[in-house]
Amino acid sequence: MRPTVRQIYALAATLCEKAGEEFPETRDAASELIERLRVENGHPAPRLEDLPLPQPRRHRRGRGGADKLARRIAAEVARELR
Repeated sequence: MRPTVRQIYALAATLCEKAGEEFPETRDAASELIERLRVENGHPAPRLEDLPLPQPRRHRRGRGGADKLARRIAAEVARELR
């Protein structure tokens, strides 16, 4: 079961309280807090700014059901028109 947004905020507020931190009021403030705590705790992962941008995904041809169905319908129409 996936947590709801409300549950995530409740967890974040509880963690802030336990860590003696004030709950951030904006996304930017939350990002700064997360980054500061990550560095303070010695987390080994690189910062997002240090990672290369993800490459766009390429769609594979022939996998999609809609494409396959469209080809079948076109072939059937072509047969009927002959």
